[in-house]
Amino acid sequence: MINIVSHKNVANNKLVSKEEMEELLKKDSAKIYEVIRVVEGRPVFLREHFDRMNESIRLSGLKGVLDYEYYMRSAEMLISANNLLNCNIRVSYYFTHEDVLLFYFIESHYPSKKQFQEGVDTVTVKMHRKNPNVKAFEKNFKEEVQKVIDETGSFEAILVNDDNTVSEGSKSNIFFVKKNKIITSPDEAVLLGVTRSKVIEVCMMNNVEVEKRTVHFDELNSFDAAFITGTSNDVLPIRKIDEKLYNSAGNDVVRKVSRLYLEEMKK
Repeated sequence: MINIVSHKNVANNKLVSKEEMEELLKKDSAKIYEVIRVVEGRPVFLREHFDRMNESIRLSGLKGVLDYEYYMRSAEMLISANNLLNCNIRVSYYFTHEDVLLFYFIESHYPSKKQFQEGVDTVTVKMHRKNPNVKAFEKNFKEEVQKVIDETGSFEAILVNDDNTVSEGSKSNIFFVKKNKIITSPDEAVLLGVTRSKVIEVCMMNNVEVEKRTVHFDELNSFDAAFITGTSNDVLPIRKIDEKLYNSAGNDVVRKVSRLYLEEMKK
């Protein structure tokens, strides 16, 4: 069950209670959703999240299509109705006889200062999403991955496909560093994360080479550093993948990418 932390929520541009929102979510069969970071009362990269949600709706074959002004008003209404200035909004969408668009704050966790300074431990798991480009909730997938994360005490699980290629994190995108270049999976193989897209954009604008290509599991020992990106994670260095150790937090390329991304986010 999703932990809603806002007492006033927004359903189709109208305020509803937490209990009413929970009842509406029980009718959600499409499971199309977005998670939007709110920093100091401002939604971060709202337009990009809106565009990705529309694309998820299209790729899922659902009837609906969203309007940006309507989407933006719902986010603003939720923020103004609750005293939660630094928290994540979850947006859910499904279609009955009309579009149903739901905005609510959820329990949010962010990496600690120490994790940014030292990097996080990750574990690989043989698993993949049904449709990588669609941000849709898959209950069994989430539960199986979380079990592995809990058992190993890891921060995140890195997904490995049946052909031993490394795609992404279970709730993040992953980048590798080799000399002065960053490497990440092709677009068609992963969820097109908003943070991922912004990282690639700022790198290209600042002469940091980005290569999108298939990454094989047996290449992991050859990289200088690695990091994950996500709505709550920003640019988060990886200290360890399985037993392979990296000095990602001290890597100049990782530090530069993190600085460039944070500057873009602050805009």
